[in-house]
Amino acid sequence: MLDKLGTKYLIQYPLRDYTFPTETRVESVSFDERYIHIHLMDERIISVPLKWIPTLLNAKPEDRERYAIGWDGQLIYWDPDECAINEDLLVEKYLKFENSEQL
Repeated sequence: MLDKLGTKYLIQYPLRDYTFPTETRVESVSFDERYIHIHLMDERIISVPLKWIPTLLNAKPEDRERYAIGWDGQLIYWDPDECAINEDLLVEKYLKFENSEQL
């Protein structure tokens, strides 16, 4: 290939050698003192500050661990019959920007 000045440069890896996300499905969830870490099937990890999700921020660590995965890996939820948390998180919402005024 040639750059703008007409100089040749080597493309080390063709596009077919790269991996791009093809799906958003949760494999597991982990927590530390500040974040929920959402581990996806395609090996990505989304880290979301707990302060963004007050129900999780203020929950006991043992209750946070009582999550379930639903909707074919698209949803993380806590059943209030199983723990002190009643929350549903759509993973897709943490992968794109949305104007909070629209919510």
